[in-house]
Amino acid sequence: MDRTESTELITRGSRSSRLDLFLLLWIPHILLVYRFRFLADDACISFRFARNLALGHGPRYNLGTQIPVEGYSNFLWVIICAIFEFFRLDITFWPTLLSAACGTVLLWLVFDLLHRRLQLGLPVTCLAILSLGCFPPFALWSTGGLATMPFALLIFITFERLILRREAPAGVTAGIAGLLLALMRVEGIAWVVVILVLAIISRRLAGQRALRSFVTFALIVAIGYGLYFAWRYSYYQMLLPNTTYAKSVLDVPRLMRGIDYVVSFILTFITPVLIVPGSLLALRKRRRAIGLPIAAMAWAFPVYAIVVTGDFMSMGRFLVPGLVFNTILFAWMLDDLWEKSRAARCAGAVAAVAFIAIALLPGWNRQLVPRAMLAKFHFRFARGPVQTEYERWREHINNTKRWTARGKALRGYVAQRRPTGEYTSYVAGAIGVTGYYSDLYIFDKHGLVTPEVGRRKLGPDEDPWRPAGHDKWVPREYFVKDNPTILFARVVRDSDPQAVADAFDESARKLWNRVDRLILRDKYAPDFARVSPTAAADTPEYILTWTRIDEGVPPADTWRHFAQRLQSFRANGHLPPPE
Repeated sequence: MDRTESTELITRGSRSSRLDLFLLLWIPHILLVYRFRFLADDACISFRFARNLALGHGPRYNLGTQIPVEGYSNFLWVIICAIFEFFRLDITFWPTLLSAACGTVLLWLVFDLLHRRLQLGLPVTCLAILSLGCFPPFALWSTGGLATMPFALLIFITFERLILRREAPAGVTAGIAGLLLALMRVEGIAWVVVILVLAIISRRLAGQRALRSFVTFALIVAIGYGLYFAWRYSYYQMLLPNTTYAKSVLDVPRLMRGIDYVVSFILTFITPVLIVPGSLLALRKRRRAIGLPIAAMAWAFPVYAIVVTGDFMSMGRFLVPGLVFNTILFAWMLDDLWEKSRAARCAGAVAAVAFIAIALLPGWNRQLVPRAMLAKFHFRFARGPVQTEYERWREHINNTKRWTARGKALRGYVAQRRPTGEYTSYVAGAIGVTGYYSDLYIFDKHGLVTPEVGRRKLGPDEDPWRPAGHDKWVPREYFVKDNPTILFARVVRDSDPQAVADAFDESARKLWNRVDRLILRDKYAPDFARVSPTAAADTPEYILTWTRIDEGVPPADTWRHFAQRLQSFRANGHLPPPE
């Protein structure tokens, strides 16, 4: 056997050993991913765009003759989900599986980078990978149905292709990754520019000339993104997505909300504070060429989260794409300890395990910082209870279940009450699963798919402390001028007719007694129906709606008929048919 064959066998053996070791590290990560698996309501906004695209209507939320509204921020993710929709694959499963796969690929790329490219020892590499794979936000946002993890993967690949290669930047592959990054999320093009600037700085610090690679990268991104932008402007006739107008409100109170968002994340998980010493060590002379851009990216995501004034979802979604850069900084910190002495090595290993355990605690609704301190940085609902990140995640799951039931119940109700093909509209705040499963025309209280709301100017008396992304909120009554078919819907699942009747009676009284809704009594009246249950259980399911009174029908008669039907249902458990 000659030296070439021997070297090849050793290399193959090394790769096999590294892969085996990675699989051992992957097991706790995937178990955590499985624990935190969920579907975010907002994911179904993109799913509805994707379904309409797959059906040949184009990427739009509401069908009709009006100009389509770009009510999503993740074009490429919508295209991918449209493929699932076209082949009638389970949209609640396959996008989350693909997202989890992206998380696994990202974890492997970081593992390979630390050990092979940065030549860190296996103990340091393994501890760093565990710190990332077992970090609850990274595991949680490996699912969710949103583009968070594919976006994080594309950011890292683009960064690696331009900056972390020992050789010259890979202009072509970096350009392809950068273009996909620009198409994945609306802010992706800004991150492409940031990474390009950092790449230029990095290569100059390393004394490398890479003009040709950078030009190739820029041309691929510019031409591809230019074609995409020309299409989207001709289709949506707006320079920016409607989500940008609906969610971007920049002033001092909302910037403070963004700061609270970042501080709350740090206080919850503690370990993100290591970005400070990690950044200092990254600037050591022997690392500076790549250490500076890595540290810059680690800091860029908290700054971005502040500028966009935070996020209402759980576990720091906007900060997740930056976690890989935090992990590299952490690995360098451990490596510096490993080089000192055996005692320092032991101390570093113990500290690393402790940090991993501390960061895991919030995944079981435990954290070192008391709730009273977290309350000082309460960024979600200024007047509501303080939620931990775990509690917020559980609320995501419960909300998705409730709103799914409402969407399916609305579809069943409309099938009973409205003639086939008749235009039916509904006013909603959470437009994800409700809109996806009801398939009704939606008037959006937050303005994501209703431009009139999303592009309106906020008045001086409007609440500056609403949850991030919900600043443009309007009440249901705002849409009365548009004559929506259904203003309100409530689902009750109970086998006791008395309990169902009491719940509906209570809701109807609230609607009747609200002073700001008195004018609506002549336009809308309550109605209820039994619908097919959405759960596996056989418990009967009913829906109460506040529905527009048909033209020519006296309002008093409609309210009286509702009261009579409800009384009859309470008395004998049989549901009288509507008139």
